[in-house]
Amino acid sequence: MRKLFALLIPILLLSGCLGSDESIQEPQEEIVMLEQHFDNHSHQFWNTHPMSMANTSIITFNNSGDLNFSLDLIAKFHEPVLWEQGYLNYSLVYENETIWSIEATTHPQEIHYMNMSNITGSLTVQVQASGSDNQADEEPGDYFVAIATFDLKY
Repeated sequence: MRKLFALLIPILLLSGCLGSDESIQEPQEEIVMLEQHFDNHSHQFWNTHPMSMANTSIITFNNSGDLNFSLDLIAKFHEPVLWEQGYLNYSLVYENETIWSIEATTHPQEIHYMNMSNITGSLTVQVQASGSDNQADEEPGDYFVAIATFDLKY
C-alpha cells in the first residue's frame, strides 16, 4: 500500500505541469453600439374647408453605421363632396435625395420598415398633409399619427 501512495503522490504533484503551452482565449462578442432617435408627428383637421400643414425635422447621427427605420402610421381622410380627398406625404431625405416616401389617404395602423447601410450625418424627415372636417357627419375630422424610430448600429 505504501508503494502505491509513494507512486500516486508524485503523479498528483506533477499533474498540473503537464499542460500545453497554448493559452485558452475566450470568444469575444462583437460590441454593437446603438444610437436611437424618435420622431413623432400627428395632426387633426377641424376646419370645414381644406387646410394643409407641413413640418421638417432633422435627425442628426453622431456616428456612421447601418440604419433601421420603422414608421408606425395611422391615417384617416374622408372623401368630401366638393373637393379632393386629403392626404399625408411622409418622406425621408438623405444627401438631398428622397430615399423613402409614402403617401397615405386612409390607412389602418400599419408599420413600415426600411434598412440602409453607411449612414453618416443627418437625415431629413418631411411631413406634408392636407385635410378637412365634414361637419355634416359624426366622424372626426381628417387625422394622421406617424411614430418613427431610427436605430443606428455601428
